[in-house]
Amino acid sequence: MSHEITPAAKQSLYALGWASAPGGMFAFEKASGKIIDANPAAEEMSGYSRDQLIGLHITMLHPEAEREQVKAQFLNGTLKPLFYLSFHIQHQDGQCAPVNIKSSYPITLGDRQVMICVYRNTSDLELSEHHLTTKTWALSAFAGAALALTHEHSAASLFKAICEAITRESIYTLAFVGIAENGPDKRVDIAAATGAAVSFLDGQNLSWSEDRPDENGPIGLSIRSNQAQFLENCVEHPAFEPFREQARRFGIQSCMSVPFSAQGQMRGALVVYAEHPHAFGQVAVEVFQNLADQIGRAIHAIEQKQHLLDEQGHTAKLQSQLTEALSAMVLPIVTAMEMRDPFTSGHQARVAEIAVAIARELGWQEERIGGLRVAATVHDVGKISVPVEILTKSGPLTGVERMMIDAHSETGHTILKGIPFLWPVAEIVRQHHEKLDGSGYPYGLKGDQILPETRILTVADMADAMVSDRPYRRAFDLEKTLAIMEEEAGTKLDAEAVRVCAALFREKRLVIPLGKQYIR
Repeated sequence: MSHEITPAAKQSLYALGWASAPGGMFAFEKASGKIIDANPAAEEMSGYSRDQLIGLHITMLHPEAEREQVKAQFLNGTLKPLFYLSFHIQHQDGQCAPVNIKSSYPITLGDRQVMICVYRNTSDLELSEHHLTTKTWALSAFAGAALALTHEHSAASLFKAICEAITRESIYTLAFVGIAENGPDKRVDIAAATGAAVSFLDGQNLSWSEDRPDENGPIGLSIRSNQAQFLENCVEHPAFEPFREQARRFGIQSCMSVPFSAQGQMRGALVVYAEHPHAFGQVAVEVFQNLADQIGRAIHAIEQKQHLLDEQGHTAKLQSQLTEALSAMVLPIVTAMEMRDPFTSGHQARVAEIAVAIARELGWQEERIGGLRVAATVHDVGKISVPVEILTKSGPLTGVERMMIDAHSETGHTILKGIPFLWPVAEIVRQHHEKLDGSGYPYGLKGDQILPETRILTVADMADAMVSDRPYRRAFDLEKTLAIMEEEAGTKLDAEAVRVCAALFREKRLVIPLGKQYIR
């Protein structure tokens, strides 16, 4: 029985693919730019029927501000297939949605050239990126405040420094610390306030009393309930009605209030306002709750007025705790990235364990190892900007796709550089594909231009990657992986790091699951 597909069947399959494709597909004449056909997904995406789309100029699918750019790239540009980012499709009702666009080679039909463009809605990706951005905002604010917690020696200076650290991140337009008074009016006294919208507080008589109907907002509720409260859109929430017009005037869109207490002697709330709606997600709440907890501990430490040496010891311990908390708060970023690519799930955590084991074997101090662990844990975070279909592609990558993959180390640096870690985490991440002989990327660094932390991270990354399955190849076994790394030791890879890594695995002193295998 022949399994060859007949021309009629093949034509039927093509028609089915056109009709069922999830992306909006538009065929247009290259010379005129006019659409000659569109699939059902294109109809749904644009809001126009197929009959309405046919004859419409391709640029009319886009908002007016993008039309000249579309014309230049689609109609007057190269004849090669390209991948276009950061465009928008304008629905018939006027609403715009972000899209990525892939173009085909020109196809000759009769006496005219036709191109097909596939539009993919990236709204979900932008939402994921927004969530990632809110986490980064919160982590950056936390890091700056954490430093204040270890340096200030009075409650007043502590509150001011924390508010200044938070509003240094421009998204947070106002931060203040309110202290709950126990008098009959149950007033909330503002102990410190900073930010571009600090005048929003002028004339406000804050209270946490249940008898005040205007105090069913986030501040009073958080102090009374001892639970964090946040409003994703202040101007639309009924609890914010008394302050709505003033909030509009100062550009306030969302807020949160996190309660704190100091050994029962002081109660209050850390209140943060943002200039964007939905600026606080669950991770941001957890970050600021952790900060509020540390405020309570810091106030207690200040009130105890310990001896200078005891206070110095306490401060060092607190700084260590804050460092661990900051490292832990980075993990949601890793989770968001790895959820997009199942092939690399757990990769960064495994690389961190290998890198830490190598550094300990080399006799590094634990504080320095802590920085290496954080960098290794987030070294591939820049892949959050790479489309999923490229990350999971089983065939060879195009030149454009390879450029997008290679850009992830620079993107990771961009994401992390604003967070004031105690170590050069962002730079370590940017360098993790550099090689000693200058053959790496993005800058072709050589020898001592590459940080020692990066040299260890590169070895650990290569070890886990080679023994893990990827969409484009099966995993290598451990011995072959170590042999390849040893061939590159001293030229591309750090010789000592390779030597220690190989010894740890061969002598069974490192037990860690690698990829699809379990090495012990």
